[in-house]
Amino acid sequence: MRMRCVFGAALLALAVNALSAPVPAALHWHTPWTESHNAHQAATSPDEYAWRLFVALNWPATATTRQPDPSAPFGADQPVVWEVWQNATDVYLEDGQDPGPWVTGHRPSSTPATETRFETFSLKDISNARHIVAGKMVPLTTPAPNAKRLTELRMNRTAFDYIRAHELYNLDGQLRMVTAGQPVNFPPASTEIKASWRPIRPDERARYHTLEVRLADGTERLYGLTALHIVSKDAPQWFWATFEHVDNPTRPDADGWQLPSSDRFACGGETVDCNRAPTGIGLEGTVWQNYRLRGTLTRFVDTANRPLLLANSELEAGMQKSSACITCHARSALALVGGAPTRLPIFDTAVRDDESPAAAERHGYIGLPLAQWFEDGQNAGKPLFKQLDFVWSLSKARPRRFPRET
Repeated sequence: MRMRCVFGAALLALAVNALSAPVPAALHWHTPWTESHNAHQAATSPDEYAWRLFVALNWPATATTRQPDPSAPFGADQPVVWEVWQNATDVYLEDGQDPGPWVTGHRPSSTPATETRFETFSLKDISNARHIVAGKMVPLTTPAPNAKRLTELRMNRTAFDYIRAHELYNLDGQLRMVTAGQPVNFPPASTEIKASWRPIRPDERARYHTLEVRLADGTERLYGLTALHIVSKDAPQWFWATFEHVDNPTRPDADGWQLPSSDRFACGGETVDCNRAPTGIGLEGTVWQNYRLRGTLTRFVDTANRPLLLANSELEAGMQKSSACITCHARSALALVGGAPTRLPIFDTAVRDDESPAAAERHGYIGLPLAQWFEDGQNAGKPLFKQLDFVWSLSKARPRRFPRET
């Protein structure tokens, strides 16, 4: 079996360019609410850079401009920057229609929030959805009111404008680019986040960034933010960072932290898994001091060519030991197979010698992407699947349906 890597040449070019480019100024914290996207800092100080993004994106936002509010103290009890970004549910519409322009002065979150803010399950998807019960992955058979977690996906204006300009919000537009051989290439500083919320008790409010949610049955429930993926186009293969609430490993139905955390910025000269929040960046005295950086990814493999892993116990529950965000998202690709739109699967369902088929379903792809993943099986060496620039949210796009004539 051929084991060619499809990213080798691109990464080599990136390294050469980085060596020849002027060295930018070091990270600073004078304006912590500013997103200072910088490829050099992301590559050379990834953990500090992750915290820089964490603070900027969790800065209180204004309701009118959908921008950070420098006059508000960090940790104020109000929506933060990423919460006023465009929600994926408002971008990839069921009928594939244009979601419309980015609207300044409109906050897409109601108070309290409703279930439409979060990812929902169709009847087809419910049978495939899973969550953790008593430490085991089991099928999710109940809708949002009984879900142990709610998740949402949001994008900044840079990413949103690119999606809209290229009609990537529907399947038709994506197929048009794929069949025409046009690469999907998001501009620098495009950013997406994925967040996970759990129901919490009122007496836990002081330890969490919180949200009141009005469920479909009319009841309201208090949720706390438990996990946050930040993905930013600060390199051709993007920049990956994931954060969790410090209480996650001990919460009911927890998956535990099956991979050690790694945070050189917070830990200083000590071991990288000290499980502390950094000091001196404004976290003290806020709910954000209870969140931890689990790790960052800027490469597929280490210097010994071993796959690099990164997992969030809430968002990668049940598959932490075979989780690598960067490799998984490299498989965001689309093709026409037998005339039908087809995407690469997220999970590696190959059965290992020591595993049952059910266990194999929880394996992710790790390490360097392989050329044969994307090739036409009938014509070896001929690319079939076209990559969608590491952006899995594009898989939510639906075919465009025109309004019925009256």
